[in-house]
Amino acid sequence: YDSPGRASLFINILGEGEEIFGNNRVSGANISTGLGSLGGIIRGTFADKFGFFIKGTNGAVFGDRNAALYRKDIAYNFKFNSLPLQNFFDETQGYMTAYLDPVSFKIGRDRVELGYGAIKALLGDNAPLFDYIGMRINYKFFNFSYFHGKLLGDSHFQNDPVTGGIEVVQDKFIGYHRIGFDLSHNFNFGVGEFIIYANRSLDISYLNPFSFYKSVEHANRDRDNSMLFFDFSNNSIKGLKLFGTFLIDDISMGKLNTNYYGNQFVYNAGLYSTNLYKYIPAGIKLEYMRISPYVYTHRISSNNFTNFGYPLASSFQPNSELFFSQINFRFNYRLELTAGFSYSLHGANPVNPDGTVTNVGGDITLGHRETDSLNSTFLAGDLEYLRTFSASLRYEPFKQIVASLKLEYSDNSLQNSARTRQVVTFINLNAAL
Repeated sequence: YDSPGRASLFINILGEGEEIFGNNRVSGANISTGLGSLGGIIRGTFADKFGFFIKGTNGAVFGDRNAALYRKDIAYNFKFNSLPLQNFFDETQGYMTAYLDPVSFKIGRDRVELGYGAIKALLGDNAPLFDYIGMRINYKFFNFSYFHGKLLGDSHFQNDPVTGGIEVVQDKFIGYHRIGFDLSHNFNFGVGEFIIYANRSLDISYLNPFSFYKSVEHANRDRDNSMLFFDFSNNSIKGLKLFGTFLIDDISMGKLNTNYYGNQFVYNAGLYSTNLYKYIPAGIKLEYMRISPYVYTHRISSNNFTNFGYPLASSFQPNSELFFSQINFRFNYRLELTAGFSYSLHGANPVNPDGTVTNVGGDITLGHRETDSLNSTFLAGDLEYLRTFSASLRYEPFKQIVASLKLEYSDNSLQNSARTRQVVTFINLNAAL
């Protein structure tokens, strides 16, 4: 139903089928599974200023449960992983928006991604969805964005002879705001902050969009994890976009240019080029990221930059370096090929013979302890090499009916002389009617 200038309502029925094949190149083991899900979307607008979106799906796994875990949304799905184990999974998304130009508001549950490039330095698609309230202001050369959301913290299963047991999950919260300036038609610059806090209920002091989180955190007696970042994008050269992000998790001005563990930074830079479109319909992405030791961690472990234990930015741990490349080739508007390669190094925390850990800042769940060294060296610890190649083919024979084939090959040399080499294949058919 669509009534121009008044209201609109759209309803879609969703169906998905997928086959996943995994091959461990070291042991020679093969696993596979099939997945199927059904659901729907209801979305619409009214009064020219308000919009809503509701999506719900339910699915089942027909085959090896371990093969299904190659999909991240299955790996952390409660229904699939709760006791007693079952072969079902579900997911829901939904939000409502209000556009009151130049200000817009949103309350909902969906995927929030922040930062430039394919590998996010701020918020990516690695962790579960979360609920939040948000606001955005766009006025001429000035823009401001804000949200405050609820995450899932540490969890454990608590046995109870009466109820059969309950999963106890600690609530934690995330706040974000960013102010951006379009200094020219081709250049944007921004500065923003994150705050992570736990071990208490919603803190009203972080609901204020227009405050400096670091100072508020100090006023709250230094119990929380605040981070500051700067970003830019530039497309002055036609067909070429340059971007960068610099994140400061912690800093000691008096100890800059030293190995002090408290100087914790993320450097992320990259480019996206479509200059080859003059000759072939291809786009190229190149990125580099360096994550210092202890970045995203916190001395209070419940305040680390995770949601249900999954890093909120990318899947890469602190004390890592990443090189990433990707090419997109569009044969036509229905058929697209994407191929990418990433190479990363990670300094993992060594595990001693007695089971204790030497902390070099390589684990997002383990912040600096009083007994740890005050100095840290980039890529110290047990050096791990991770190499991943992926290729995917996407075909849309009819509108909103998409077939895709994705191949992922990884060859990883891990600590303690461990090595994983595996090939994972995803064959997917997705339809929205």
